[in-house]
Amino acid sequence: MTRVHLITGFLGVGKTTAILDLLQQSPENEKWAVLVNEFGEVGVDGAILEANGAVVREVPGGCLCCVSGLPFQMGLNMLLAKEKPDVLLIEPTGLGHPRKVLTTLRSDDYRELLTAGANLCLIDPRHLKDPRYTDNDTFNDQITLADVLVANKTDLCSPDDLAAFDALVASANPAKAASVRTVQGQIDASLLALPTNPDRLQLKDRGHHHHHSKEAVKPVALEPGEELRRLESHGEGHFSCGWLITGTWVFSLDALRHWFDQLESGENKVVRAKALIRTEQGHYVLNWRDGVLSEMPTRALEESRLEIITETPPDSDALEMSLMKCRSEG
Repeated sequence: MTRVHLITGFLGVGKTTAILDLLQQSPENEKWAVLVNEFGEVGVDGAILEANGAVVREVPGGCLCCVSGLPFQMGLNMLLAKEKPDVLLIEPTGLGHPRKVLTTLRSDDYRELLTAGANLCLIDPRHLKDPRYTDNDTFNDQITLADVLVANKTDLCSPDDLAAFDALVASANPAKAASVRTVQGQIDASLLALPTNPDRLQLKDRGHHHHHSKEAVKPVALEPGEELRRLESHGEGHFSCGWLITGTWVFSLDALRHWFDQLESGENKVVRAKALIRTEQGHYVLNWRDGVLSEMPTRALEESRLEIITETPPDSDALEMSLMKCRSEG
């Protein structure tokens, strides 16, 4: 049987980085795989994991709880049949409630295939006093249904932020199996061996009533001869705009840094931006959140991918025009 774990957390909290760290700790005699879902349709996180050698299956185009019917089950079934992993990590979008996913995983359909493992929720403690998060049903349900709470980015937190996290852990009922503080998504894989509490599914559902502009579809890719494609969607009070870009195009890393830096000053209310992109200095993973851009070199893929998530409809044409100006003349 495959042991399955949900790795949840709100937008930009560091789920993909944490999964990469967990994968590096997997025993040599075990096969680990990842089922990743993103709010947008470009699939940057899946590409990042794949670029780092992970066994990945994507369910793009909407939050996983909304597509946890046929698209989710098809993706899950294909991954289980093809890869036969010992451990499966599921990364839902930061805008998705995990309740329906957990219910599906614990259904009779998977009773002989899956065994439930501890579910982890990553939290940025700086958000625990911000009503944009604390009043958000998704944010609260991710915390409620987790067995382990992980305070990430603690190097950026104040003592008050960390005290707020400790208070959250102390008030959890039923109590969490564990809580930890970390930076850069570094999590001891032994946390996954902690017991899960199925009774958490009986806790109050704060509601999840929304729709997405498009049904989930299979992961997208450029057609032969196609150089650029823009994909957009919306739901859960957010909008996504992403680009698939031919791998033959080269971008200036300095120009891209400036492009990301300008996101906060625009009118698009960008809350998250990420890219896997070819530059004149090599291929890079770029992550932007709260005005901070992080960079990580990576191996090449056939396509570059970039996506932003906003709270208001973005000026996609202007964003694309400025992005194209980042192409390297060399």
